[in-house]
Amino acid sequence: MNANGIRTFEPEWAWEADMPPASIVQAGKTLYLSGQIALAPDGRFVGEDDLTAQAEQIFANIEAVLGRAGATMGHVVKMVTYYTVEMTPARVQAYWAVRGRYFGAYRPASTGVQVAGLIDPRCLLEIELIAVLP
Repeated sequence: MNANGIRTFEPEWAWEADMPPASIVQAGKTLYLSGQIALAPDGRFVGEDDLTAQAEQIFANIEAVLGRAGATMGHVVKMVTYYTVEMTPARVQAYWAVRGRYFGAYRPASTGVQVAGLIDPRCLLEIELIAVLP
């Protein structure tokens, strides 16, 4: 933790160590997660051309990264943004179905944005969020 009370967490996956941003930063009781994409812990890209598979991997990553700070999906207050390269009704429904499995009846605030592209051309989705510890 630095002098301002800001803490970053050590990367747990090899590919994270090569990325400039921290996956999670804690400021007081607030957690900020950098955008998560469909990379498995072993660095393998998951779900090329499959939004459901990518969403499953991203939400699994989010759970794991939150766990580093002792948080769960129930601590999420805002999915700051979920970015997608194609917001068709079928893809939106696929995304909502996966999101629903991870959050259940809990409904954190969120914003969805369609973009021209993401950090890796195989990415169909990227999600960043804010959580608050009790």
